[in-house]
Amino acid sequence: MRKMGGLKTLVPFTYSMMVIGSLALIGFPFLTGFYSKDVILEVAYGKYSSQGHFSYLLGSCGAFLTAFYSTRLLYLTFLSSPNGYKKVICAAYDSSYQICISLAVLSVPSMFIGYYSKDMIIGMGTDFWGNSIYILPENMNMIDAEFIDHPFKVLPVILSLCGATSSFLLYTFASNKLFNWKVSLLGRRIYNFLNKKWFFDKVYNEYIAQFFFSFGYNVSYKIIDRGIIEIFGPMGLSGVISKKAFYIVKLQSSYIYHYTLLVLLGSTLVLGFRQFWMFFGECVDSRSIFIFLITGLFLITEKK
Repeated sequence: MRKMGGLKTLVPFTYSMMVIGSLALIGFPFLTGFYSKDVILEVAYGKYSSQGHFSYLLGSCGAFLTAFYSTRLLYLTFLSSPNGYKKVICAAYDSSYQICISLAVLSVPSMFIGYYSKDMIIGMGTDFWGNSIYILPENMNMIDAEFIDHPFKVLPVILSLCGATSSFLLYTFASNKLFNWKVSLLGRRIYNFLNKKWFFDKVYNEYIAQFFFSFGYNVSYKIIDRGIIEIFGPMGLSGVISKKAFYIVKLQSSYIYHYTLLVLLGSTLVLGFRQFWMFFGECVDSRSIFIFLITGLFLITEKK
């Protein structure tokens, strides 16, 4: 925006649509945003609780700030003196006919749909939503919201108009004073604080995200994934199998009498196990025998 300015005469249609959209956004009277924003704030105040009043105050302050920055956007982009390069500024033009027609169609509801459909959508006694939205009886305070004190009804509108007016006047007649205040010691600190989004990103990245990144790399990845899981999982299992396979390969001596001895021992063990199972199979757990045999095989190959 700071490198724009003076676009009102170059893109008049875009300027008109931006004015309509900004006025609807700030809740200008009788536009769509006026009805939606005011009803939300009135319902919040109509709860007559500390949380409701706090929400009402925050929403009213938000209405002031919304009007301020929306008017600031319009002024810096369209109404102020051009601040960019002449070649770039002169090349500005309205969008294609398709986009312009779409914006024009959307601007009509922004101006009239709130005024003509308020009673139908959110009016007292309307059945527009039917049973699609259920509200508990204790939370139904539309009647209370209709009869709140008049100053609290008009306060959001007054703050919105004050925000828009003050933004226009400050940036039109006191822009130099704003700049001098911004480059002062206090102004720089406030500007940096707000420009860095109240340091939310710094706090989040250094104290929350960085902690989880460090935990994920040093603990979850290095210790658990590449450590415990690999030792007792694929790497450990493959290492044990490879080591035992290496010892078993050494049994392949290429001598026939060694193979004959192995066949004889294997047959003896199988037949002996069969006889043992016939006599003691009912009182011995088969899983313990299997574990015993596997352990014995590992010990034999380990010694070799």
